[in-house]
Amino acid sequence: MSPSPPSSPLDFLHTPPTPVAPAAPAPAAAADALPAATVERLMRLPGVDGVWVELDAGGQRVVVLHHSPPGPAPHLPRVVAGLPVRVVGGEPIRAGG
Repeated sequence: MSPSPPSSPLDFLHTPPTPVAPAAPAPAAAADALPAATVERLMRLPGVDGVWVELDAGGQRVVVLHHSPPGPAPHLPRVVAGLPVRVVGGEPIRAGG
């Protein structure tokens, strides 16, 4: 009889683990996405480096425009696709790590 390997206190599986396939991401609700052409138009505005839709404190959808540098931006729209716009500012959004 061959000796069994020493057991580890973390060895609680009695069978090999079952592989788990990643779930497909849930599709975004149509109300939570802007048409690509609208996003492209907004991203071409001077200083805009981010566009998204989120819920405000009252649960209403708003279009958020990230504008760099912070400060007044009178050239930005107040309504996009029938939704009010909220402008946030700060450092430019950049890809990278």
